[in-house]
Formats: sequence, structure tokens, C-alpha cells
Amino acid sequence: MTTRVITVYGATGNQGRAVTVSLLKNPAFHVRALTRNPDSIASTSLAALGAEIRAANGLHSETMVKAFEGSWGVFVNLNSDDKVFQEGCHTEFDVGKTIVDAAVQAGVRHFVFSSGPSSTELTDGRIKMKAMDMKNQIELYARRNSQFETTSFICAAWYFENFLDMAAAPIFGGFPFTPDLDGTLIFRCPRWGGREDVPFISISDDYGDIVHGLFLDPARWNGARIHGCSDILSFDDLVAQFQAATGKTSRYDPIEPSWEAFETFGVPELEDTKLMFGLTQNTGGLYFGPEPSEKNTAATLKRATAIALGLPKERQGLISAKEWFTNHFST
Repeated sequence: MTTRVITVYGATGNQGRAVTVSLLKNPAFHVRALTRNPDSIASTSLAALGAEIRAANGLHSETMVKAFEGSWGVFVNLNSDDKVFQEGCHTEFDVGKTIVDAAVQAGVRHFVFSSGPSSTELTDGRIKMKAMDMKNQIELYARRNSQFETTSFICAAWYFENFLDMAAAPIFGGFPFTPDLDGTLIFRCPRWGGREDVPFISISDDYGDIVHGLFLDPARWNGARIHGCSDILSFDDLVAQFQAATGKTSRYDPIEPSWEAFETFGVPELEDTKLMFGLTQNTGGLYFGPEPSEKNTAATLKRATAIALGLPKERQGLISAKEWFTNHFST
């Protein structure tokens, strides 16, 4: 059987690394990891796992075509916080369009993009998240390009891994590191909206396997937008699962009366976090698009990958919030 080359753009980022690591476990695929700095620690660690490392820059069409040559499939994730977008010379859409065009020119058959819904459309213009709207524009551009055999799209939920960032804990009331004076760990943020069904994803446990599953049967998932989530639960249930996993007294303290009361402390990256709550409160809890959040599709893709890798049944499911907290915080 011919080994199929899958090229990962953004391979040293959280999503790209997870996809690369998962695909490397499957001998049916040869993984090419694209990076602007092949000598970085992140790049060399992927090389040590068996990835082919190539230098590539999404601003340069010719280098992207060369990087994609011979690729059966491509996964692309763009870092919306990249400084190049902040400088004002290039937008995220500019880079995305260059990448899509290069993949077409290189003859890529299967294109998977880390996308998002249009916040502007979902809220009738009330909320405008630049990152989401840009990714949605790239998605629409890729969908219009009929030269791909298949295109599919995945939207990542709230990262469980964000709870490992000690620097972010004070922004959310100290949870899960710093208790208040009575010893309670308080998770403080606005309500989600709707049924309070918040989607979460473990990037390291599930995200890469979900994308891996798309490449196992790309025709089945052609045109699909996948809800990339491991578990769906309310903030109240989230902290209850943390307490059950760790034994540490915890409580969710909603910020009222609306998302606009969320404090960003002058940190630009937190503006999109604030607007995320604006999006979900304005849409009745919708995050991935016009359909309610669901994890059955992600579970199907995860299971397909696990079976392809020969994993036992007990390792074929998505990780739950309680399992994730147990793995990372239980003593």
C-alpha cells in the first residue's frame, strides 16, 4: 500500500502538533510538518517522532506550493494572534487564501481546515469576532474551490488545556489554582447562554485523533463542519467534576448581568474571549454555528482512529471532564 503524505500547516502550534502526533502513529501516513523555524525545539521534537520537517511561510505562494507538492491531504490551522496580522500589512484571510491556492496548485486532494462560524452572521452584526469571521471567510473560499476532491472543517471548542495556564487563573477567579479566603476554588466568568451546554476539547487527548479520523474516510466527511469537542457540560457541572476528581471545594460564580461585565484587564487576546461570551449569549448558547453543540460526530471520528491504530475498546472514547481533571490535578 502506498503511504499517503499528509502535510500539516501550523504543525508546532497546539492543534497542529496534536494532529501531527496522532497521524504519526499510523503507518499508512507520512507526515510532513511545516514551520517557519525548522530548528526550533518544537520542530525538532516532531522530527524526533518521525515527522518530515520543512520550512514554509504562508505569505509566500511559491514556497507553499513546493511544501505541498506530493501531498495527498493537508491540515491547516492559522494562529489568529500571529504578530504578522497585528502589523496591518496582511490579514488572516490573505494568508489563508494563499495557502488554499497553493494547495490547489500542488494537486492536494483532501483539504481539512480549522475553522469557525461567522459571529457577525450568527448575531446579525451584534458581535464581530475578527478571528472567527476571518476563518469563516477562508472556509467559504475553500468550499468554493471545486478542484479539491474533498474539503472538511473542524471548529475547536474551549480547550481543557487552558486550565493548566496558571497565569490565566486570576482572570477566571483563581480556578483551578488559587482558592479564596475560605479555601474554595472559584471559577468566575459570564454565563454561556441558552441551555448552558458548554463544549470543551482536550487538544492532547482527542483533537488530533478527531482530525485523523477525517483523513481515514475523507469522502464521508466531505463538506462537513465538525464540532471539535470532548465533553459538553455547564460551568456548574464542570466545577463539580473538578471537585469530584480532586476533592477540592469548588464553585462556579457567574459574572452578571451579561458578558459585557467580563474584565479583560487591557489584554488584547482577552477581547475575543469576552466576545465569545457575547456570541453565545446572543445566540442562545450556539458556538459552532446554527446547530446546537454535539459530540457524537467527534466520538465517531475518535473511535475510527482508535480502531485504525488497534487500540482496545476502553481507549476508543472521548475523554470526559472528570477524567481530564483526574489526569492533571488529582493527587
